[in-house]
Order: sequence, then structure tokens, then C-alpha cells
Amino acid sequence: MNSLKSVLLNISIPFFIFLLFLFIAYYEAKIPEIIFNLVPYLFYGISVLILWVSWHFNRNRFIFIVVPLLLVNAGFEYLSAKKATDLFLYVSLLYPLHLLIFLSLRERGLFSIWGILKILFFLLEIGVVSYLVVNPNDSLIALFKIKLFAASFYPLQDLSFAIGIFVLFIMGALLIFNRYLIYNSSFFVITVTFYAGLYFIKTAHAYDLSMLAIGVIIFILLIRESYRLAFYDELTSLPGRRALVEDMAKLGMKYSLAMIDIDHFKKFNDTYGHDTGDEVLKMVASRLANVGGGGKAYRYGGEEFVLLFPSKDADESYTHTDILRDAIAKSPFSIRNKKSSKTIYVNISSGVVQKSSKDRDPFAVMKRADNALYKAKKAGRNQVIKA
Repeated sequence: MNSLKSVLLNISIPFFIFLLFLFIAYYEAKIPEIIFNLVPYLFYGISVLILWVSWHFNRNRFIFIVVPLLLVNAGFEYLSAKKATDLFLYVSLLYPLHLLIFLSLRERGLFSIWGILKILFFLLEIGVVSYLVVNPNDSLIALFKIKLFAASFYPLQDLSFAIGIFVLFIMGALLIFNRYLIYNSSFFVITVTFYAGLYFIKTAHAYDLSMLAIGVIIFILLIRESYRLAFYDELTSLPGRRALVEDMAKLGMKYSLAMIDIDHFKKFNDTYGHDTGDEVLKMVASRLANVGGGGKAYRYGGEEFVLLFPSKDADESYTHTDILRDAIAKSPFSIRNKKSSKTIYVNISSGVVQKSSKDRDPFAVMKRADNALYKAKKAGRNQVIKA
């Protein structure tokens, strides 16, 4: 389960964008009309930018998210009123489910087998909606307009509203329990923004502003995702070595750090396999992520981790590191296969140092911490040595 702090931190950025555009729509009478005339063009511009960046960085799910919005915009603008109304109905039913599906699917190459299947599914969606718009089916439309609630959500149909509740419920669960907070939080707000745009479509500029808000949310998500790929470790979700060096460069003269290594990890990998080894790394990382004393955990590489303690001396860092060492040593780790299960215990060793005036750069501090770690290994492992 994700912490409330992490959820609020990740959802705050897209939600702020949603509130900003809601504020603009509410006070539209006080804003020059020329600004609103530019909104559709800004949406098309940011959509092209999203498509280019998505292609360049192989973040293909955003292509499948933005292209339908471009097609819907074109449909609303160029179709007759009757056909545009039918398109509104189908889009309000399908697009939230479309968002949920592409949120759940993993990133693959666009021209891999999975990528081609995504393209075929996407083309099937477009084909079905296009056929239903061009060839109206009154029985089907009546079915989609079935009354489910006593309240009215016009212009949204009850079935659209029910689907929206379902999609937001699933996304909310993912937001709480799934570790990909950056995506789940943004897609949750995108869904809310999409429904807000459709619900207030008869309000001047509301729909156009909602589309632009979705474009901005997606573009910022792309930027955040690029940062995550550059600075965070994919397996453990901890910041990586580059993030560590960047953060150390920002600190003052007083800080300390602990270099940590999992004991006998190579032997563990050789005995139980790399998949189980990855699970051990994730377990240790999750423990280190909860370090006290204002510390922050990083994956340095392989089975090595670093705890960085800004404004803390070596004694304080030693205390918090040893608490973690003891907690990890006492935590049972279950290894299961088809035939049996086994419980083992994982130990870590650590070397703790404090920044001194003789350290020329962050690498000198880490070198001394590494030397202290080596002493902990020689002294018998499962212990913390303070340099």
C-alpha cells in the first residue's frame, strides 16, 4: 500500500492543473476572448509535441491516449449535429475504458507483437465507433440511454456515469495499492477532467479547456517519466546513483552517509535464482526507504545501497542504519516454488562516514564509506562499522 504522503504528492501536480483550468473556465467572463480562441490551437500544438516525444522516448501509450482526442475534436467540429451527438454518446462510454486499458498495459515497442496488437485493437475501436456514427442504430442508442439513476447527469447518460464511477474506482485502487503512482495519479485526474469537459460541454469554452488541461497533464507526465527513467531505479523504485550524486552536490558541509551491501548476495543468486534475488533486492529497498532521521535511500548498483543523511553526524546515521540492519535481519523471507517453500533471513553490512573538510568531492566521501563497509564485511558481516 502506498503512503498517503506519496499519493498526495503524486496527484497534486495533475490536480493543480485541473483546478487551474477549472478556475479559468469559471472566470471566463473576465478573460479576453482572444485567449479562448487560441485554446484549440494550443491543444493541437501540445498534442503534436506529445506524439513526437512519445515516439522519441518509446512511451507509446500516450500516442493511443492523445490520437482519440484529436479524432473526437475533429468529429465534433465537422460532423452534423445528429452525428456529433451520437459520437458524444459513444465517446463518453468508451474513452474512460480506453484510458483504463492503456493504463494497465505495459509499454512495448510499437512494432513488436504486443505493439501491433495494440494498434489493431485501437483501429478496431475507431472502426466500430465510425461505423456506428455513420450508420445510426436506434435500438443500440436506446440501450445506451437506459435509465439507471433517479438523478440526471445530462448531457451524460446514466450508463456513461456508471462506467465513469467504475473506472475511477479501479484507478483509485491502483493509486492506493500499485507502485506506479506517477501514472495512476495522472490518469485518475485525466479521467475526471475528461468527464468534466463532457458534462459542461454546453458551457462556453469548458470542453476546449478540458482538452487542453488533459494535454498539459500528459505532457508534464512525460517530463516526470523522463526524469524517473534518468534518476530512479526501475526494479526497486529507489533513486539511483545519478540522483545520489546530484543530491550530495546540493548539500552543505555537514552530512553523513551509509554504504550498504547485502551479505552473500551472489551465493544467494546462484542458489535460488535471479528472480528470487530481485525479490530480495526489492524487500531490502522497501525497508531502507523507510529509514528514519531524515535519511534518504538510493540504489547504488547491484546489491549496494546508500543512505544519505543531510545535516546529520556519523553517530546519528549509525543509530538509524543499525536499526534498519536489525529489522532486516529479523524479517523472514519466504522462497516458494511448485514443490515446497522455505523461509530464510537476509543480512546487510554497512559502513557509515561523515563528510569531512578533507573530502574533495562526494566520491571521496563514498570511497571512505566503501572502505568502512569492507571492514564490516571482514569483521563477520551483519553489522555496521562507523569510520
